[in-house]
Amino acid sequence: MTDKHPFGTIGLPPLRELSLEKASEGLQSAHFTSVDLVKAYIARIHEVSEFNSVLQINPDAVAHAKKLDEERLQTGSRGLLHGIPILVVRRGLRRNNIATKDEKLDVSAGSYALLGAKPTNESSVIARLRAAGAVILGKTNLSEWANFRGLDITDGWSPRGGQTLGIYYPNSSTSGSSSGSAVATALGLSVAAIGTETSGSITSPAEFSNVVGLKPTRGLIGNDGTIPISVRQDIIGTITRNVKDAAYLLGIMAGRSEYDEMTWNIPRDQALDYVKFCKGTDLSGISIGIPRNTFEVDNDYPVSAAFEIALQSLSSAGATIVDNTDFPAAEEFTKLNEQVKGIVRSSEFRRDFSRYIQTLETNPNNIGSTEDLIEFTKTHPEEEYPERDIGKFLWTQAEGIDVDSDKYTEMVQQERYFGGLGGILGAMEKYNVDLFAVPSYWGIANDLAAKMGFPVISIPLGYFPEGTPIEYDQGLVVQAPGMPFALTLLTKAFSDGVLLEVAYAFEQLNSVRNREPAPIKLPVTELRDVQHQVGKI
Repeated sequence: MTDKHPFGTIGLPPLRELSLEKASEGLQSAHFTSVDLVKAYIARIHEVSEFNSVLQINPDAVAHAKKLDEERLQTGSRGLLHGIPILVVRRGLRRNNIATKDEKLDVSAGSYALLGAKPTNESSVIARLRAAGAVILGKTNLSEWANFRGLDITDGWSPRGGQTLGIYYPNSSTSGSSSGSAVATALGLSVAAIGTETSGSITSPAEFSNVVGLKPTRGLIGNDGTIPISVRQDIIGTITRNVKDAAYLLGIMAGRSEYDEMTWNIPRDQALDYVKFCKGTDLSGISIGIPRNTFEVDNDYPVSAAFEIALQSLSSAGATIVDNTDFPAAEEFTKLNEQVKGIVRSSEFRRDFSRYIQTLETNPNNIGSTEDLIEFTKTHPEEEYPERDIGKFLWTQAEGIDVDSDKYTEMVQQERYFGGLGGILGAMEKYNVDLFAVPSYWGIANDLAAKMGFPVISIPLGYFPEGTPIEYDQGLVVQAPGMPFALTLLTKAFSDGVLLEVAYAFEQLNSVRNREPAPIKLPVTELRDVQHQVGKI
């Protein structure tokens, strides 16, 4: 069966598996248009609205797509991303979580406190995506304040977007905080999505949605325009259906920003063509450490079993697997309670949030500090307090939490030790490895990487089998038959290329996504449908 279209007669690609390369090829060959893509994705978003993954559709997306289609005909393509629809998380990129200049889109971190606030400048990341020709399709839902509000709030919930739900089991968690971006990517509601992470907020949702989550090195991509938890630690990254798409987007998004001084330290020899690392399945010369004292192993558990098989696969590809590359201070770190571990972030949120507020062009609710934010959250019914708590907000009010305090200075030094010589860097030097692999999001390795601003990538590893006991967390299913889990890779700063190289090779060798169980529901609209209804959508 073929599809009639003004540009030719072809078999059109399924949108749920459409890669950046295939989308670009189809647009450049005039097999479909950017307007076709945008209209199809909008229809798909409506068809699976029960998952609450997309908060806002850009009402100007079709108009922008049309202009880019016309530009392609008149002056040619800007490159791979020309006319490609992208979703961005609502944590700033100007209005929602990442500031964009679309006047009809919000940047509110999922809260009503900043609804209607307007940042002065658009995020440099969004500016780069626009310059490359991307269409900002809309904003995705996220855990309110990127999971830095309460201690007992479900991942993926925000007052404005509701509860984002997983697609592989009824009433299941998506993890957080870039929940909507992960679910939207998994359902094929855009070609790819952008997320933000302070600690695990890209990689963990990607795992729960069976897609690829890349958190780059902090300072490789400007995070200006993002509503902060910790400017030092917050990172913008990608959620895609394959590793090469992550590499393409990283190359477009990376680079110096005049509004983020941490990007001024990008090494001069840092290659910004990351696609070159997606080159095959030969991992000869690469050594991978397994820091087993950072996670617990249960040999009868499906994730553990799949992890060991993954190590065999990497070894067969030529990688040297170095077992028991223990982090020197792992045991000491695990003894710290959650609030102590959060002292630095709490101090930085108190400072960085106030600084962000001062950059706003408009601030309808006159929020000027974390104290104001706490009061707003407690007194506005839409925020659902006290049913949904503010435990992490209250950390910012603790004694000695100021960034000028001796306590803060001491804790920053402690974090650098736990992540550096007492953790990732110490183990890398001792065992002479290029990167580390851990199963799923388990243990402390991801947390330590986050504290250091080190890059992490999660890639699909497998699925819980039939008969798996169902486990709940705060009323949502977090483990059940058919739910996915991931392989996580991490390394030192500005070594993002080696993560992509290993992740790409593993993906090519194992094709985990091709074996996925059927999701609860999938959207049905494809390109052929919008092409057959010209003018009706």
